[in-house]
Amino acid sequence: MKDYFKFYGAVYIIVISAIIVMGTMYINDLPNVTKEKIGGFPVVAKDSTKDSTGQTADLPMVKGTLSPPTDVMKYISATPEMIDKGKSLFTMNCASCHGEQGKGDGVAGASLNPKPRNFHDLNGWTNGPSLTMMYKTLQEGITNRGMASYANLPPEDRLNMIMYIRTILPNYPPVTLVQLDSIDQVYSLTKGVKMPNQIPVKLAMDKILQQNSAIDQKVAAMVKQVNESKSDTAAYILKGITSNLTKALTVLAQDSSWNSNEMALIKIFDNNPVQNGFRARASYMLTQAQLSQLHAYLRKLFGVV
Repeated sequence: MKDYFKFYGAVYIIVISAIIVMGTMYINDLPNVTKEKIGGFPVVAKDSTKDSTGQTADLPMVKGTLSPPTDVMKYISATPEMIDKGKSLFTMNCASCHGEQGKGDGVAGASLNPKPRNFHDLNGWTNGPSLTMMYKTLQEGITNRGMASYANLPPEDRLNMIMYIRTILPNYPPVTLVQLDSIDQVYSLTKGVKMPNQIPVKLAMDKILQQNSAIDQKVAAMVKQVNESKSDTAAYILKGITSNLTKALTVLAQDSSWNSNEMALIKIFDNNPVQNGFRARASYMLTQAQLSQLHAYLRKLFGVV
């Protein structure tokens, strides 16, 4: 009987150890496992962005060149080739922040504030979702919102990426010949353009995060200052029109257009107020005197004056 218990005791320990090892291996590999199953078992997804060493592929460092002329007008309608190439470029250049499905939920974008654009939502775009404005965004970037410029890519690549992104929703604004001509007039695409140097995505992300870190520290100091201003009427007004003071001051730190005049500040209040940390009717809560007082206070808080 004693040997009987020893035998089953040893088997029990071996089974428990095997379960722990297999569980650890599964958890470590969980990011690569999809929800799809074959025959009841999960299958491992092939990540096309990883090379043979298992490392995520990144853009190489490339010296600027002169791109060939681009036939802009052919982008009046998307072809399967444009969309396929655009999807590949999106995966390599955009998915880390905007997510594989373009929902703004990429791993590298988790630390960004504001969050990367969700291409499934046509509301609240800084430049707008038309082809003209999307090209402007890719060409020039939106530095105060953490969107890098992709002027390093050839014009055709940027247009192909737009063609792919437009497949995410059926109601993107239609492409017109006027829009295409406008892009050509502004950026001289049919004449060929000089391409700037290209840097790896990781390096670009590091620079953006460094920039955001500096803004976060500045905003944290301002939030503390506002909250400690017990007798300052303007600080009281500011807290009254914000639902999230940190987010509101971050938005003001990233878009300095309000510095110039009070109407520009009102424009900030009216642009997605709830999402940006302001109350829904912030601009209607202020008298002209309060707006002037608040504008002067914010300029002083941000060190403009």
